[in-house]
Amino acid sequence: MDRRLPIFIDKSTWPGPGIPPLFPRAFRSGLGHYDLNIPSMLLMIGYLTTPTATTGVTLSEFWAWVRYLAAITPDDQEMKLTQSFSTLDAHQKTILSDDFGMGVSMLWLWNTLSFDLVVDGNYFMRQHAHSVGVTQRRVVKRGPNKTPDFVGRDSKGFWHVIECKGTQSGSHYSNRQLAGGLAQKQSLIFPRNYTGQRLVCGLTIGLEGAEGSRLEVIDPPPDDPVEIFPDEMPQANDAATRGVMSKLLRMAGFETAAEALALPEGTWTDVLKKQTRASNERHRQVIEERDSRARIELTEDLSRRPLFDERFIGREIKLELPRALRIGDAFVRHVVVRQGVNRDAVMELAEQPNITALIQDSSTDWLSLVGRNETSSNGFSAALQIGKLFRSEIHLEG
Repeated sequence: MDRRLPIFIDKSTWPGPGIPPLFPRAFRSGLGHYDLNIPSMLLMIGYLTTPTATTGVTLSEFWAWVRYLAAITPDDQEMKLTQSFSTLDAHQKTILSDDFGMGVSMLWLWNTLSFDLVVDGNYFMRQHAHSVGVTQRRVVKRGPNKTPDFVGRDSKGFWHVIECKGTQSGSHYSNRQLAGGLAQKQSLIFPRNYTGQRLVCGLTIGLEGAEGSRLEVIDPPPDDPVEIFPDEMPQANDAATRGVMSKLLRMAGFETAAEALALPEGTWTDVLKKQTRASNERHRQVIEERDSRARIELTEDLSRRPLFDERFIGREIKLELPRALRIGDAFVRHVVVRQGVNRDAVMELAEQPNITALIQDSSTDWLSLVGRNETSSNGFSAALQIGKLFRSEIHLEG
């Protein structure tokens, strides 16, 4: 289930020869094309919209695979929205456009830039600021100083700052979004020896009966960013590792353990509010109780099951679509999703789910399982892999 997606990369927005960030060798200047696999895109949207540091059931864990599958026209060679989805009310259209903007952009970048860690920008900046003892750094969700959508580290240790846009309102509006992204994503820069790309990706989503979709990528100069200094890079690695591992635990069904790893000292409210002797004692008891629940969850929850030759443990979900969907000459009636974390990593975390020190200083063996992020697809199936740490699969069935 592939769709041909034009991609335009504006090389003129990069600084120029010898000035970092250099134009990536993996990028092709000008207009090119990408074979976009729709099941892979759905997996990516589900991954990106899964919360990092919260508990409780959320629709982001499931809805992308069911709702958005029906949004794509069944016969076009290009990615287009069906008429019924193109006439949603403004709020729902905005959500879909944002999700597609993230899912398509990050799926293309996932393999192109050889990521090994991709984390939500808001969580990354808050956790990093807290770990270095800074409480006044700009961490806002909207406006010129908003956090970037995502922060990614590649296998060579370079860090990339990414802002994703999506619209159904045509290329003119997409260009306006890209211009807005110039300021929005410039809230973060890394030391020179760690600096990767600073990308704004804009997806124009095609509509049934009209032109197809198109992705545009630019790399504008920074403007009054928050700077991460060289001696703060250990905390940056820690924040990214916590954010990714927490998300993976959440997707595999270990939500209490996910929160313990993402927020070892409690919620942001707990961390930032003024402490008294009595509140410190209550806080200690809450953390100890959560630690106990996380251990039980990681070792005794019988709803978890071995996956992928028993190397991973997690959950399998079979979702029945509200109605059969025709895709080409086939009909899809069910979506099966399997998501698992490496079994050895789960068992190790069960011994110490609440790591308060920097993870890389805690003699944690599962850290070595982090590796290159990759996706693969085969017709109506797709897989997403993060080193040897996590695997997710989606299968569209008749």
